[in-house]
Amino acid sequence: MLVGMWNYAVKAHDLEETTNFYVEQMGAEVRLQGVVFGCNYNLIRMGETRVLIFDKAPYEEEYGWDLPPGFLHVVYEVDNHEEHVARLREAGVEFLMQPQEIETALGRRKIAFFEAPGGIRTEVMEILEDWEENHDGVDRSQLDNT
Repeated sequence: MLVGMWNYAVKAHDLEETTNFYVEQMGAEVRLQGVVFGCNYNLIRMGETRVLIFDKAPYEEEYGWDLPPGFLHVVYEVDNHEEHVARLREAGVEFLMQPQEIETALGRRKIAFFEAPGGIRTEVMEILEDWEENHDGVDRSQLDNT
């Protein structure tokens, strides 16, 4: 079952400038700074919305892409990752990043990236262990191991 949208991700040439804009002008709260799949990111909260600001998308190098700043992908939390992946495979969906389990400063997750019709980059994610509430804006990139 789909739990809901967990976050959306954007790319910025300057992580700090973009993050500071959202903090100073929109009242965002920095929750975490880190690195995942070799990509630097800042996780901010804007009300109930999570935004991951990346310096590049986790799948850019694999495809030789240099995506422009702006929207990267949307992340939907699911309660049964394998079921959703199987449904996507049956529909003929090709994955940008194959389904896998990762551990980052946010916790353990099962993830898979794909493109929906129209080229909408999308991720399905099942949270196995959630450490988000343990974060207070401190750089914990040394905890990310992917």
